[in-house]
Amino acid sequence: KISGAVIGDGTAFDGRHIPDGWLDRYLGASYAARVSALSYNENRVRVTVRPVNGKVQVSLTPSISGLAVSNGVTIRPDSRSASIAVSQDPVTGTFRVSGWIGRNSPARGYALMLENPEMFVAAAFRAALAAEGVKVVGAVNSRGAAPGATRIAGLPSRLLSDLITQMNGESNNHFAELLFRNVAASTGTVGSADTGNAILHSFLANRVRTSTTDLFAADGSGLSTLDRVTPRSLVGVLEYSSHAPWASVFEASLPVAGQTETLRSRMRGAPAQGRLRAKTGSTNEVRSLGGYVTTADGEELAFAFIYNGSDLTRAKQTIDAMGSTLANFAR
Repeated sequence: KISGAVIGDGTAFDGRHIPDGWLDRYLGASYAARVSALSYNENRVRVTVRPVNGKVQVSLTPSISGLAVSNGVTIRPDSRSASIAVSQDPVTGTFRVSGWIGRNSPARGYALMLENPEMFVAAAFRAALAAEGVKVVGAVNSRGAAPGATRIAGLPSRLLSDLITQMNGESNNHFAELLFRNVAASTGTVGSADTGNAILHSFLANRVRTSTTDLFAADGSGLSTLDRVTPRSLVGVLEYSSHAPWASVFEASLPVAGQTETLRSRMRGAPAQGRLRAKTGSTNEVRSLGGYVTTADGEELAFAFIYNGSDLTRAKQTIDAMGSTLANFAR
């Protein structure tokens, strides 16, 4: 039995759930999960709404306990349709479900990006405790741990190499944001994008030996409209990375043209297939690709292409054609 509350502590990071430069239209998408040092299930929940015996049943996956779910959905007789809105209060963590669903409608599922990850994690942990027979008297809350709090247990992280491989393979923005801030937090300060950017600049100046004026990172994923980078600076980083102690791990994390992950359907049947490894970068105004390609005579080249504009389809086609041009290159 726990007589007190279950508290979610996300204070290892600076508490800014939405990085500077993220557009409002991004915020409902799965690629724009809110950023928190306390994150779970990529900070999204599935809300299921179904009619049951003339009433509306709302359930959440993963399950939670201790947070309110406000169910304002009404039933419409003789209908199989639905019009439902789901949201979470960013302060209280309350889930709100509104609209209507037909009495004859099948269950409807909605993916919701969490506005208050710390409260959600606390509520999910409270539910997990209850499932194991532990009674929790208090509710859930979010704040920093009390000074001198006793550590009861911990779980080891997966290897960084595994996380990087998943991040680059899936193009997982959430992983990128957390790792970016975790680097900052590892220096003994609160994890923030500002500190992450400063560390990145130090890396460029002291390790890569390249200009720091060519790059500004307002976030870790590249989603921010404030981010700035030149292809030349990216090639500098790629060249350095190819000789670093972790070069093989990094290169293995990159999708392969025509074969794996985000490049599975690109450059298939072209000279670059199987010989080009690269990371994509895409927004509504950008198409980019950076990585390595093995040329016709076995030389490895580092490359970076960035397009800004509205003709995204042709930009992608041109980038793929340039990838195959490099694969055909011979000195």
